[in-house]
Amino acid sequence: RPASAQAPYVRVQPPPPPSAEEIQRAKEIYRVILGSPSFNSAQDTLGTGQYAVARRSFEDGDFDSAAARFQRFANRFPRNLLVNEALEHVLLIRENRETRAPGDEPLKIYARAVSLHEAGLADSAAAVARSGLERFPAARIRHHWRYLLAGIARDQGDHLTAISFALAVADTTSRSRLAPYALQLAGDETIAMGDDPAKALRLYQALLERYPTSPLAPPVRA
Repeated sequence: RPASAQAPYVRVQPPPPPSAEEIQRAKEIYRVILGSPSFNSAQDTLGTGQYAVARRSFEDGDFDSAAARFQRFANRFPRNLLVNEALEHVLLIRENRETRAPGDEPLKIYARAVSLHEAGLADSAAAVARSGLERFPAARIRHHWRYLLAGIARDQGDHLTAISFALAVADTTSRSRLAPYALQLAGDETIAMGDDPAKALRLYQALLERYPTSPLAPPVRA
């Protein structure tokens, strides 16, 4: 062909728009990516040092400062992965301080027990929690002592002790925020020890009926 001839014009067709199914699938993948720990951003740990300062105040028994620092941390760093822990400590301090005698001593005992447990000294933590129950059996924090003892017994393979402490927390008269977690722990330990599965089923059913909005409900239903 002559050198001056131009190449024929080719019309490129645009790709077809994605289907509704493809759009939905893309959204699902995006949600998985956002929720994946491997995609955590710097915001997830920003301010962790301030959380550590608040935690030290809690372990030292300076609960006024601890509550203020936990709340300030949660307000300033709402995306930090420790925000829920901080808010839980604010509630723990608010709900379990004694207005009369024995004052803050029961809460100090709990803080000490938790500190020992997190340091890997489970037996020492259990001894401190048990001493709290013996000294202050009616303290507001008693259900947290029992739940801690249930968890320690579970980790040590002492299923019966774990169930006993968990059921004390889950009792309807306790009105503890830990009750749904205690019911799940008791159910799990019932299965772990090879007991009648129907017993565990009753505990899980109690969790669903008494606490239908608990974050534990969907996994138990599944």
